[in-house]
Amino acid sequence: MASLARTLTRSVSDLSRVTLRPGARHMSGGGSYQEELANTAMWRNVTFVGLPCIAGLTVYIFSKGHHHGEEQPAYSYLQIRNKEFPWGKCNLFDVLSGKCKDE
Repeated sequence: MASLARTLTRSVSDLSRVTLRPGARHMSGGGSYQEELANTAMWRNVTFVGLPCIAGLTVYIFSKGHHHGEEQPAYSYLQIRNKEFPWGKCNLFDVLSGKCKDE
């Protein structure tokens, strides 16, 4: 038990000694304050330009009428079943659970 505690203590102390070299960028930002301000301003501008464009395109698309297609022809490959199922008119799951009694 004592050796486990020593190992954990050593691992934690090793992690605390790790330093990044100067000038290295951290994964979660780590840039200068000016870089972060510039990045914030850029995304603010992108948002203020992008949202009106999206809203305008949405209004434009939904304001135009669209035609409804004609009824689809009865193709043979659709395999529409016109005869009764072997278990009757009830839903198969209702028949299996006993909720529907086949007459």
